Amino acid sequence: MCEGKTKAAVLDKNVEIIEASYKEIWDKIEELIFVIELDENFAPKYFVDFNSKLCSNLGYTKEELVKTLLSNIFNLDELENQIKRYRDLTINKDDKIEMILKSKEGKHIYIEAKISLFSKYEKDYLLVIATDITERKKLEKEFTGVLNGIPDVIKVYNTDHSISFFNEAGYEFHNKVPEEVEGKMCYEILDRKEKCLDCSFGKVVASKQKISRERFIPELNKFMDVCYNPVLDETGELLFIVERLRDITEKKILDKILKDSKERYKQIITNSPDAVVIIVDNIIALANNEACNLFRINYNSLIGSNIYKHFDEKYTKALHKRFKNIIAEKRVKDVHDYEFYFSNKLINLQISYSYITYEGNSAILAVIRDITEMKEEINKAAELQRKTLQKDFPAKEFVDIISTYVPAKTISGDFYRIFEVSKNVIIGIIVDVRGKGISAALQISAFDILCFQEIAKTNDPMEIVKNLNEKLISYYDENYIAVCCFSMDFNINELKVVGAGINQFIFQRKDEDVEEIIVEGPFLGMFEDSDFCEQVIHFKQGDKIYFFTDGLDFIFDEDKIVKRYMKKVSILRFKEYIDVFLNDTILDVGKLKDDCTMIAMEIK
Repeated sequence: MCEGKTKAAVLDKNVEIIEASYKEIWDKIEELIFVIELDENFAPKYFVDFNSKLCSNLGYTKEELVKTLLSNIFNLDELENQIKRYRDLTINKDDKIEMILKSKEGKHIYIEAKISLFSKYEKDYLLVIATDITERKKLEKEFTGVLNGIPDVIKVYNTDHSISFFNEAGYEFHNKVPEEVEGKMCYEILDRKEKCLDCSFGKVVASKQKISRERFIPELNKFMDVCYNPVLDETGELLFIVERLRDITEKKILDKILKDSKERYKQIITNSPDAVVIIVDNIIALANNEACNLFRINYNSLIGSNIYKHFDEKYTKALHKRFKNIIAEKRVKDVHDYEFYFSNKLINLQISYSYITYEGNSAILAVIRDITEMKEEINKAAELQRKTLQKDFPAKEFVDIISTYVPAKTISGDFYRIFEVSKNVIIGIIVDVRGKGISAALQISAFDILCFQEIAKTNDPMEIVKNLNEKLISYYDENYIAVCCFSMDFNINELKVVGAGINQFIFQRKDEDVEEIIVEGPFLGMFEDSDFCEQVIHFKQGDKIYFFTDGLDFIFDEDKIVKRYMKKVSILRFKEYIDVFLNDTILDVGKLKDDCTMIAMEIK
């Protein structure tokens, strides 16, 4: 009996020695090792054992870790997927997975683990032997962030042709998610069963040198510019290969088109009834016979010549800005008129500029038309319009009146009149008709007669506007007209203003801030029963009033600098400012967007 007890004691002692030895070995291993018990559903219950490396990485003492709930260590978001992997171990016995653990401080610890399932006393246990890959994950995240900022397709391969990962552009290019790609062979994402015949991967592996080439991928119907770049470690061993792909399909197609483009351009231009030239970097690169005839020059002299050489010097500055803007903004049908003198004869040319590409370069297509006869007719109409424009104003002893009148084109759709009703009363109207050119001039002439008829009947702005509205409903077919009508009675120092489409004006008391006044009312001719609003203001010496058409709306657009300037200067100085601004706009942009008209008045 005593002998049996002695043997048992010796055996227990040996077990203790063996266990102590194995614990000592565990604690010397650099890997993280732990054993957890699983419940009947293969969910982790608690730690059975672990080594010191796990404690140090998680920031716990052994005593703390024993008492810590597994829910505080394991990432619960991944738990369901992990339980499935644990259950599969009943068949596969072991597996390799990535896991996320949580440290005592709440930081994520990424591990790459080999897991094994074993049973003892009818209980299931999970043995985990893992490597801390947190630093690697951080580097991968930074690396991936850099790659995702690259618009080209980036693919990272392992040395066995298997895919490590793509950047975002790569996943989008193949219309795949990471799970569909990672670990697969490079050719499998193209639904191929073997590597491509023109694959350069083997050459890169063998030479460890960068290779660049063009490839056509029939599965994607795309031409790609491809660069394979080997990444080596400090000893020169190949770590992985980075493939950069750029879609050059469009470039390939354009290159093909460009081969025939010059001949095509020649055919189009040759058959054009108008004079046509193509300008590249201010040099005439192509022209047709009509252009040669128009410029009175032979073809060989025209081709290769500087475009500025054929224009009067006064246009050079404007042309330089115009060409620069057409190229920068890729404008089309930018139309301008010019005067040319050939054999001492004035010729009016209209040139329509459009941005094009010619032989791969940014270029300007200029279509030139002789509009001399049409211009003569328009100039006659414009001259008549200018002659009939009022330059002398009534009531000089009571008020200074000046005007600005700048058409967007040769003929304006704006118009104004100031009538003297009596020695102390004047009636004024500022008008903006729809359209431009001859049609606008005809409308203005007709409307001028209607205004004169109404002002002969009454000097009340509200009655004048209402009567004009009734007549326009009868005479005009959807040709709405914007007006602002006003009267000034110098006996009682009273200004009345009625708006119909022109619904704003500016009033400034002497030495006070500029005030924007609203007079609501629809365009004339829109509705039979239109309601119009009237503003009544009592003025005194030094007060200023400004009426505008919509070409000068920028003054109303809360431009504090302009309004502060208006406060300080006379109406004459402000007119000069507006004139300079409009001239600069024509120089910079090429033309005005709309006719610009202003009436400015200062009470004496």
